[in-house]
Amino acid sequence: MDKKNQLQNICKIHVLLTVFLAAVFSSCNDAVDSPYEDVEFIQVSSMSETGRASAVGFAVNGKGYVALGRNGNGGLNDCWEYNPIINSWTRKSDFTGKARVNAVAVGLDTVAYVGLGFDLNHGFYDIQGLLRDFWCYHPSTDIWEQKDSFPSSRTNACISFYYNKDIYIGCGFYNGFSAEMWKYSIASDEWTQLKDFPGGYRACAVVSADEQHVYLGTGFNTANLNDWWEYFPEKDSWTHLKSMPDNGRQNGEGLAINERYFVSTGRHFGGTQTGGLLLDDLMEYDSSKNVWYVRGTVPGGGRTNAVSFVLNGKGYVGFGENDSNILNDFWCFEP
Repeated sequence: MDKKNQLQNICKIHVLLTVFLAAVFSSCNDAVDSPYEDVEFIQVSSMSETGRASAVGFAVNGKGYVALGRNGNGGLNDCWEYNPIINSWTRKSDFTGKARVNAVAVGLDTVAYVGLGFDLNHGFYDIQGLLRDFWCYHPSTDIWEQKDSFPSSRTNACISFYYNKDIYIGCGFYNGFSAEMWKYSIASDEWTQLKDFPGGYRACAVVSADEQHVYLGTGFNTANLNDWWEYFPEKDSWTHLKSMPDNGRQNGEGLAINERYFVSTGRHFGGTQTGGLLLDDLMEYDSSKNVWYVRGTVPGGGRTNAVSFVLNGKGYVGFGENDSNILNDFWCFEP
């Protein structure tokens, strides 16, 4: 066999091997058949007629809350309480700090912690737009109490969660993406820097967490990300798990409901004319099998910058925006 034919055969083998490996890796990352039926979404009331995006949601003592974000007129600093028994909203006292988007919020049994984010009156690379203030909201008295400010400048589109009497905040953006992780001690009102997230720099990620498991993944760092990690707060260590069965997303929603873990909505940024693909799916991560299930679609079409919280064993998700409008619909589901 001459050298030309040998080279052609080597090229053919290389192409076949590449196709084979791509198929293997693709199939390894597919969602598997779900043992559950698709969830049923039920529409619940909205707090106003204008809708909002890039807001925060949290739950405290049997009530849900939505605050901050933006509508068609700009940034917001209002706060609304949702009563699931009568399916209605009540406006509470306004957030004491500046109006903002992409803040963080964590609800506990009797209080919530809200802060960080970005002031829309400034450009994304303007340090004056970064908001490091951190607040405790007391629903019983409807009072906002300021706490120690966040030490880092990476305050835009961070992740946050609560675990064993501490609050954790990480990743985010300012003049570059971040892999920083911080722990806030509620008891001492102090911040401690932890090891960087080993999954790398990103913003607009999601967390699905409770006292049993803490999962973090997806987001954006000049490319869409679909990786999935478990965090062990006692050891400050991470384990890389099965990635989501898609091409990545940013600005999705993570929910943990009765030790079950969900990711929904968001955007895959890119594609033709850089518009990107809006997502309306509800995906469930099975922690016992390290697999993903497709559980349904959120009505109203694909959306990004949505709002969610978990209340009385049910997930609530909605609001946000599509490529044309800021949305005002809100939906409830049971796993």
